[in-house]
Amino acid sequence: MIGVALILLAALLPASACDQGTTEPSAGFKPILLPVKFSIGPQGVSVTGDSSIVTPIGEFSITARYTLPNRPRDSIFVIIRDYKRGRDGTDDIYLVRSGGDNFTAVVNGETTIGVRDGQVTIDITKGTIKSIQFQQIEPVAAKAEQGAIEAWWSNGVRKWNAGWKSSFYKPFAMTRWAYDDSTIGKAYGLGFVWFMLRFTLTVVLAVVDLLLTLIFVVAQGAYWFWGPTGRNIVWGLVALPIFWLLVTGAVRLLRAAYP
Repeated sequence: MIGVALILLAALLPASACDQGTTEPSAGFKPILLPVKFSIGPQGVSVTGDSSIVTPIGEFSITARYTLPNRPRDSIFVIIRDYKRGRDGTDDIYLVRSGGDNFTAVVNGETTIGVRDGQVTIDITKGTIKSIQFQQIEPVAAKAEQGAIEAWWSNGVRKWNAGWKSSFYKPFAMTRWAYDDSTIGKAYGLGFVWFMLRFTLTVVLAVVDLLLTLIFVVAQGAYWFWGPTGRNIVWGLVALPIFWLLVTGAVRLLRAAYP
């Protein structure tokens, strides 16, 4: 008998634990769209998707005085109104668990209707509404931050393009000018010789272009922050040592020629 009692007690303990843990599941999901859809058809309103988050409250006459039950904080009331049904029109009322986030009603995949005070009323009398879904509203701060980033990026691109257009030098400009392979097969081989001469010049100028392109990028950055003045300063700082080398070289040549 004691053994039977122990077996029964062991069997009841898991069941008791399950009963204690059986509570209404919390709405922890945060989807972009709620996984539920109201479809409007000739037969009335039908719910598709995850119907477990939808609780039908009932049908009420529009003119009747009715009181809605207490609304949980993680839910919204959806009132689908049709003036053609019943004597004075009918409200189909549903309680939709939204997870506590802010949502808007998306009608026919395009038009949105705001949810105020946890309640949204959608008039389907004209018959143009075929479906209703609920889309999460992005936080205002996130939208503002996104707008600020987009404005910063747009302004940066605009400044970069303006600096590019007004710059006297474009990256690898001399290399593109020197290279030309259109003469390879012309003039019975002389065209190929001319191509090789230009190709050799292209390789030499590519080294110069690489240095100038690096300077151009730095000058573009200065233009982005300080405008044309900043860019001119960068090119001026580069030109000064070059000018100094040219002057000192010329002086040495003159001294060598006229000791």
